[in-house]
Amino acid sequence: MTSRMRPAFLRRLARLSAREWLDLAEAQFELLVAKVVVATRPTGRLVSRAAHDDVVAPTDAAPPPSDARPEQLALAIGRAAEHGIFRPLCLVRAVALKRTLDRHGYTGGTVRIGVRMTDGRFAAHAWVAYGTQILGDQEWHVDSFEELDEITVVDHA
Repeated sequence: MTSRMRPAFLRRLARLSAREWLDLAEAQFELLVAKVVVATRPTGRLVSRAAHDDVVAPTDAAPPPSDARPEQLALAIGRAAEHGIFRPLCLVRAVALKRTLDRHGYTGGTVRIGVRMTDGRFAAHAWVAYGTQILGDQEWHVDSFEELDEITVVDHA
């Protein structure tokens, strides 16, 4: 961070509400937990093919139009990922956001994984879909990946 960016960043931090500070602290904790989960789960034990009953129809999981809380939680994860104690990869961010949504009662979010080839290079990306929304990511970015089959993040080893 350059010396010119620090004062502006600190001013933005000072303007956060108490709820945003709590969300930020929770988000940093969830990112740490997700990093450990992703790093320590044996190969093949992080995700599984989703059973048909596990897949929630987009209209069933869609939040009420007036409920901005899932987006606020996604914003907190994004802020903690960008300005926190480490810079997590997309899979860690997605797992942390999914866990956070679940803990706050917003069930039905799913971690999605997509792949693409660009200039002969393979790339993969993970994000969270909640109803018809993409949380914590840009829709144009997610749309540049071919989504893999329905999978789910396994809650236990």
